[in-house]
Amino acid sequence: MSNECADLDLICIRHASISSKFRLAGFPHNVESTSSFLCLAELLLPTVEMLMFQHSYAYDSSAPPRIGDLSDLAGDAFETLAEWTDRPLALFGHGRGAQLAYRVARRLERETGTIPATLFVSGAAGAERSEISDSGPELRCPIVALAGETDRRTPVSSVRNWRHRTSGTFDLEVFPGARGYLDISRRQVANLVHDQLLVSENKGA
Repeated sequence: MSNECADLDLICIRHASISSKFRLAGFPHNVESTSSFLCLAELLLPTVEMLMFQHSYAYDSSAPPRIGDLSDLAGDAFETLAEWTDRPLALFGHGRGAQLAYRVARRLERETGTIPATLFVSGAAGAERSEISDSGPELRCPIVALAGETDRRTPVSSVRNWRHRTSGTFDLEVFPGARGYLDISRRQVANLVHDQLLVSENKGA
């Protein structure tokens, strides 16, 4: 299933006959990094249904390999995901996609009252405490941050700063290597997502 929303296409990956307990919206880093999410979706089924955002530029070879303005894209993604909240919804963003997922989670909480089951942020630096507004954390949902142990561009210490963004629980998972852990350690990442969503379900019970 695919829905269009401006510069984003939404691809729904679900089991043909088994209804999932959770939905996970995936936000890739750029137009060329969707394959990791496709492989992750296969490991998450049937418990978790994947809603993967595909940047439309990927279908146009004449367009530059980049994504658009995060604020505009967040608005498009928010409007689309607001129709998919009939079961627990988590968000998973990698790299620049993590910043996009965060913006969408914030709008879901503020404008619809939907608290995401978890916000997974991967390979992206969080804001320093000094950069957070005086009003405090902007999210209530749990945040799980993923980092590569030897990633010099986005060191573990900067990924840990995501803890300042939520009043909910925060966990940091560090994987061997630099930025390729979504592929190299994909089964461990899938297990992390499964376990975290089951924990969030039990807490909400």
